[in-house]
Amino acid sequence: MIDNLKGLNNIAGLSSINSLGGCKCNSNSSATSDVFNMVLENLLKAMREQKQREANKSENIELFNNVLGNFNNIISVNNESLNKDEKIAVAIDKASAKYGVDANLIRAIIKAESNFNPNAVSSAGAMGLMQIMPANFKSLGITDPLSIEQNIEGGVRHIKQYLDRYNGNVEMALMAYNGGPGRMVSRGVTSVNDIYKMPKETQNYVPKVMKYYRGI
Repeated sequence: MIDNLKGLNNIAGLSSINSLGGCKCNSNSSATSDVFNMVLENLLKAMREQKQREANKSENIELFNNVLGNFNNIISVNNESLNKDEKIAVAIDKASAKYGVDANLIRAIIKAESNFNPNAVSSAGAMGLMQIMPANFKSLGITDPLSIEQNIEGGVRHIKQYLDRYNGNVEMALMAYNGGPGRMVSRGVTSVNDIYKMPKETQNYVPKVMKYYRGI
């Protein structure tokens, strides 16, 4: 078992070193994931064997700690190595799963709002990928509006509120996201057919997002 653990530790250590060295291989993320899965599988196997063999406890514990330390290096480097597009994709999938909002709808909103620019700031003060207004930061739990993760989390939470409010009607939710639900009420907007009552910006915004949404 000791020899197996030593070999396992060498594999994990080499993977960590390669990641830290900034490997330019196209399959870097996939390779890292494969190594992680392989090392995890072997670690669990080693732990099962450990239950049957209690000899040389101190040496085994030290080796376990070394392997786990290399695990942490692999995970940390893998996360840090994600580029902007990958971080956006991960954040979209996470928020989509959390709030039950179609990932393609999220992408369509981001495309229309900021064209995937995390640092976008509008003349009205809306910020980030999903162009969230400062007045909504607190209620959406946003402390850093230019953070990819926080902005997408907050934006998806926001559109989910409108989807629930309008019984899943995407176009009505988009009208509220862009023009505000208060304006919709004050202008007597009760269906998609009433979109002409909204500002020109909203009249253009809704079909624009829907076009992206249907085309993704």
